[in-house]
Amino acid sequence: MAMEQLQEECTNTEVLMNALYQHRALENFLMKKAIPFLENKLEAAEKVVLRWQERATKAENRIEYLERQLQEKEKLVHHQKSVNDVQYQIMMKTGSVMGEVVWKSFKSHATVKMLVDAEETMDKYCAMSQGFVESFLGTYNGCMPPQKSLEHVFVISILGALTNFAAFSEGRAFLAKRHSGLLLMERLLQDQAKWSINHCRNMKRMVLTFVYNFSLVDNVAYFLLSEEKLLNAVLTCVRLNDSSDVVGVAVAIVYRLLTISLQAGIPSALPEKIPWSMVREMTASPDSKLVEIAKNLIAVMESGAGSLSFQSC
Repeated sequence: MAMEQLQEECTNTEVLMNALYQHRALENFLMKKAIPFLENKLEAAEKVVLRWQERATKAENRIEYLERQLQEKEKLVHHQKSVNDVQYQIMMKTGSVMGEVVWKSFKSHATVKMLVDAEETMDKYCAMSQGFVESFLGTYNGCMPPQKSLEHVFVISILGALTNFAAFSEGRAFLAKRHSGLLLMERLLQDQAKWSINHCRNMKRMVLTFVYNFSLVDNVAYFLLSEEKLLNAVLTCVRLNDSSDVVGVAVAIVYRLLTISLQAGIPSALPEKIPWSMVREMTASPDSKLVEIAKNLIAVMESGAGSLSFQSC
C-alpha cells in the first residue's frame, strides 16, 4: 500500500515537473521570441500609422490651400466675368448703334459706289460682317439671338447693311466676286428655315431680301438654281398663313429664279416645285404687294417674261 502511494506521488511529481517544464518553455518562448516579435510588429505598425498621419496632415493642409486658391480664383473669375459682361454689353450697344448708322448709310447709292471704289476697306468690312454673323449663328446653333437682345439688334443691323449694299448693282457685283459672299448667303438661307416666323419675322425678311437682291446677279441666280437645298429653303417660305411681307420676298425670289431660268433656257425643276395653288390664292391677299408679285409669278410662267426691281430695307 505504501509502495503504491509512493509510486502515485512519483507519477504526480513527474506530471507536475513536465507541466512546469512546458510552462517554463512557453514562458521562455513568449519572453524571448513572441513578445519581441509582436513588439517589433507593433513598433513597425506605429511607424506606418505615423507616416500615414503625416501624409494625411500634409494632404489636409494641401486641400485647404487648394480650396483657398480655388475660392480666390472663383472670386477673380466672377469679377472678371462681371467686367467682361459689362464690356460686352457696352460693345454690343456701341456695335448696334454703329451698325444702324452703317445700315442707314448704305441706303445711299453714292455711299455704296464710294465703298466699292475703296475695295480693300470694303473687303475688310465684308469679312468682319461674315465673321460676326457666323459667330452668332454658331453660338445659337444656327438660330438667332433672342429678339429683344442687343445681339439680335447687332446682327440685324449687319444684315440690313449688306442687304442695302446688295440692293445696288455695284454692291451686289462686288459681293458676287467674293466667295465669302456666296457662303454667307448659303448659310443664312439654310439657317433661316429654323427660325420661327413669330420670333424672327424681321430677320427672315431681311435674309430673304438679301438673297433676292443678291440673286439679281445672274451668276448668283444660276448658283441658287443649281442647289436644290437652297431652292427648297426658299420654297418653304412660300406659305399662305405666314406674314405677307416675308412670303412676298420669298415669292419674289422664286419669280427672279424662274425668270432667269426661262430667259437663259436653263432646265430646272423649279416650276414643278412651286406650290402654284398657294400662289393663286395669294392673288386674293389684302397685301397689294404680295398680290402683284404673285400675279407676276403666274404671268412669267404663262408667258416666259417679266421683271422686278431691287428691294431695300
